[in-house]
Amino acid sequence: MKRAAVVAVLALLAFATVACGSFTAPSATPEEMDDVIANLVLRGASIHNPVSGDAGCPSSDLHNNAVRFDVSLGTRSATQQVYLLRWRRTSDFDAGAQAFAECVTEYHALHPNEQLSTLELNPWRAYGPGWSIELGQVISDALAASGGG
Repeated sequence: MKRAAVVAVLALLAFATVACGSFTAPSATPEEMDDVIANLVLRGASIHNPVSGDAGCPSSDLHNNAVRFDVSLGTRSATQQVYLLRWRRTSDFDAGAQAFAECVTEYHALHPNEQLSTLELNPWRAYGPGWSIELGQVISDALAASGGG
């Protein structure tokens, strides 16, 4: 009798497994701002002076999406500014492209002598003045590890 019960349970489990569909990994879910900060730190960055709601462009309404912070890499004491913005849905990310471009343009108009770098990995957009190549790569890697792509 015990053998019949075990066989019945195994058959039920096999049926349930087949009925649930294929065994593909779920797609990456974008994470939160804190996760990006953690991923930056894991890549050797130190975060200084974070300010929530600062998109870097005073006339923009992107403040709900934004955080500004200064970052240094390794043992270097010099910091570079990063403006990080996040959208919740792909449709909002797509619709926010023009607002982001206008924000970067406004920032550049207020700081005309600064060379700006930008990154866009849905749902993340980031920009800042004077990024080194190394910093750009660290930010890109952190955004990708936080669900950007």
